Amino acid sequence: MLFSLIAMILFWSLSCKTLVVKVPPPSDNKASFPILELPIPQNNAHANYLGISGPGNFKITQIKSPVLIIEIFSRNCAHCQMATPLAHRLYLAIQARPDLKEKIKIIGIGANNDTNEVDLFRTSYNVPFPLFPDPHDAIIKKLGVVILPTFIGLKNNGDGTMEKFLFQPGAFRDANSFLAEILERAK
Repeated sequence: MLFSLIAMILFWSLSCKTLVVKVPPPSDNKASFPILELPIPQNNAHANYLGISGPGNFKITQIKSPVLIIEIFSRNCAHCQMATPLAHRLYLAIQARPDLKEKIKIIGIGANNDTNEVDLFRTSYNVPFPLFPDPHDAIIKKLGVVILPTFIGLKNNGDGTMEKFLFQPGAFRDANSFLAEILERAK
């Protein structure tokens, strides 16, 4: 009985370590970013939000915005589910500012999520921005993401390349503070 109790406490303490992962502060080093190709959203409002149209795929450099924020999430990730209201508030804070709503766009990429799982996440949590599936983690592996959620800030250089200016493993605490950080780092 004592052994079972000790084993249970040990298991619990080890599982809790994933909740208190120490993450180094985001790097100030700006780096080029791999150009991702994603399916054009079937939802016309989402396609219009990104400024793209037509069938097939698009490259993220085609998004009509100088700054792009990517949220990496998973439908089955409890931390991602808890961060969704923060991402929603960030979206609303950007949309509320006429000087920013065309300059900063947000998308989400569902780690190990197929189209149905991404759609379920979108409807369950009322996500207002476009979400894309990554069913085999090809994108996540390319980006080196290991903690969910992760937020990545990209600057569109206008020459077919993107520059990463922010890599935030884990959720942010406040949408307005995070928006201020995005604006400062994207300069």
